[in-house]
Amino acid sequence: MTVQIKQVPSPQLDHHPVRPVLTDETMAIRKQKVIDRMKEFGFSSLVIYADKEHGSQFEYLVGFIPRFEEGLLLLNQDGTSSLLLGNENINKVKHARIDSQGIHCPFFSLPNQPMDFTQSLLSYLQQAHLDSSKKVGLVGWKLLAKDGLDFVQKFDVPYFIVDSLKELVGSEKLYNGTGLLIDPSQGARVTNTANEIATYEYGASLASDGVLKAMDHLSVGVSELETGDLLNQNGQYPTVVTISAFGQRFVKGNIYPTERTLQLGDKIALTAAYKGGLSSRSGYGVYNKEQLEQIDPGYLDQVVVPYYEAYLYWLDQIKIGMNAGEFYQQFDTFYPQSVYGWELCPGHLTADEEWLCSPFYAGSDKTIKSGMIFQLDFIPVQPNHHGVSAESTLALADKQLREEIQTQYPELWQRIENRRSYLKQVLNISLSEEILPLCSTLGYLRPFMLNKQVALTKK
Repeated sequence: MTVQIKQVPSPQLDHHPVRPVLTDETMAIRKQKVIDRMKEFGFSSLVIYADKEHGSQFEYLVGFIPRFEEGLLLLNQDGTSSLLLGNENINKVKHARIDSQGIHCPFFSLPNQPMDFTQSLLSYLQQAHLDSSKKVGLVGWKLLAKDGLDFVQKFDVPYFIVDSLKELVGSEKLYNGTGLLIDPSQGARVTNTANEIATYEYGASLASDGVLKAMDHLSVGVSELETGDLLNQNGQYPTVVTISAFGQRFVKGNIYPTERTLQLGDKIALTAAYKGGLSSRSGYGVYNKEQLEQIDPGYLDQVVVPYYEAYLYWLDQIKIGMNAGEFYQQFDTFYPQSVYGWELCPGHLTADEEWLCSPFYAGSDKTIKSGMIFQLDFIPVQPNHHGVSAESTLALADKQLREEIQTQYPELWQRIENRRSYLKQVLNISLSEEILPLCSTLGYLRPFMLNKQVALTKK
């Protein structure tokens, strides 16, 4: 065993309250990255869909989502663009980060608001002057082929939009273009500038601080509502459903915190996520191994310790330039899926949404790149045992990107250095210079969640 339980100080709450703004230069870079990929893969235009839940591709270029309505960004290869927005968002065109023609499309509004049913969606689309000389890419939020650059004619946006676009440009020209933005290696959104990393660190560290505050507040008699209040912070929009759960979950289908209070021996799950990252912790409400053994015999040695060893292996092995399929295979060899039951990918990329995409899957030919932001996320599912989680957020940065962050955001760089120092001096975890912790709780796991004095460390 390469890990131990040790009395250690907790990491610091270190979220910086001032949220960095995406610069005009960043927005111009984003637009050019998308246009470059359109040219490379033969797309004359893109139609990018958005609603509240699925707005990140749209927001990447526009700077906002259409909130409770729907919206479309139509972008031509020459850089011209149009925004189709509903009744309560058409006035936001002037605030968009991309210079666009505004087209009022009431069909994207809420039910029974004023609409002119004598017009069709097609008539609104025709006002946008969409370039259909080559392929037209419809961008949703999923990759509907194993390879994100396999531009299939399958779509994940509402049918009335697909139907109208087929009528506008012809079925033979309409392709799924989502991979131009989120293919795990070539997508425009999978790597980040110093400005973007600084912006995303705001959310990643906010989520981390919330989870640390919630963990510190745990005691017998505390309610899920109390810890839930600590997880939801600063009025920011959560990118997942906040989890503050004690004991049996999903009673009568409920997924939200309740007035239930923590009892000794309860299962505990805490999760918060904002733009830039998620933090989570799960385990049991106990003080020591003896109490844990009475509730879930073997849990510490068979679940928690192997998980943490795999967590350390992940941090030790990840490298810029490596093949993601090889990483997947190596991780599976070290921490076999057949034994530990992790069902998804051993980590994924994050951005405005909690799960952007993942280069880690069997047979992947994707390459790990500088500027990627990762969720260190794999969850064991083992028979007769509770799960465990210490999910956290980090970025990979080459020398040039590190220097840009250090120069442009010295306070952020100092937080990164402080986190690296804590990991080394307290948890005995040495990170490669490429790994930038985007929150203070990376690597920090309390095996007994009512005992706030001890944590797992590397021997």
